[in-house]
Amino acid sequence: MNIKAIIKKNQGVVFCYLIALVLFAGFSVYMPGFARLSHIRTVFLESALIGIVALGQTLVVITGGIDLSVAWMMTIGAYMVSNLVNSSNANLVWGIPLMLVVTFGLGAINGFCISCLRVPAIVMTLGMNIILQGALVALTQGSPGQSAPPLLLTLGQKNLLGIPYLVIIWIIMTVVVLALFKMKYGRKLFAIGNNATVAKYSGIRVDSTIILSYAISGMTAGIAGALLAGKVGSCYLAMGDTYQFQSIAAVAIGGTSMLGGKGNYLGTVAGSLTITILLGILVALNLPFGVQTMAYGLIVLISVIVSVVS
Repeated sequence: MNIKAIIKKNQGVVFCYLIALVLFAGFSVYMPGFARLSHIRTVFLESALIGIVALGQTLVVITGGIDLSVAWMMTIGAYMVSNLVNSSNANLVWGIPLMLVVTFGLGAINGFCISCLRVPAIVMTLGMNIILQGALVALTQGSPGQSAPPLLLTLGQKNLLGIPYLVIIWIIMTVVVLALFKMKYGRKLFAIGNNATVAKYSGIRVDSTIILSYAISGMTAGIAGALLAGKVGSCYLAMGDTYQFQSIAAVAIGGTSMLGGKGNYLGTVAGSLTITILLGILVALNLPFGVQTMAYGLIVLISVIVSVVS
């Protein structure tokens, strides 16, 4: 397949990257400091966290679902690799695997209730988010979290040859999920998103595929929470709240249909970059916070509407 054919096949994804590039280049002319190497590094650093949360969200949305539990799933992940391990690198040997298992399991509960018990996805995942919030507030009594272990501080704040470790992790996870889309599991996602009934009669195990998708979404949110704790230096309550909306927005802006059956994680990557650049522009314009929030919400809302009707 030649380059022209590849571009034509993925024109939606290409368009998303062009939007991000035009936004960045256009505002860089208005404010030259916007294009500094240090700021470009910051853009990718902030985009990485959105992109990692949106990785699992992409899988879920392709099936026709949505995951609103990522916010406190992130906080649970951060809590388990900071407070629970007592900020110790040595304890991460069991702390990280435990966090992955717990967030994977919580996500699987979402998937089971949605696919097998027919609980609407928006109700189930929002309910799970509230349950996790209540559990963590009760567990911590609202007290400040402990600092992140040194290893997580390194992964969240340091660079390798000028590239943030966080971005490197994002790149690795992107390669993994793109490979996943090429496998049988990826084809099942699209089949379910297009028509779950037809997929079931075609021999696809719809329930187990949906459960796995929500489980992966829970786990990637947990990973993002752990990395966020390393980036900011500690765990704190509600630290994942902003990523609930941003992860959905990145998926929608990236061209994944909110009705399911259509999408590409490379588009979600572009969506993550676009959101970060957009937020940077709104802050740089020094607009009142309320105006920033309105403008950001309006742009994302339009993107979601376009995703639904396209």
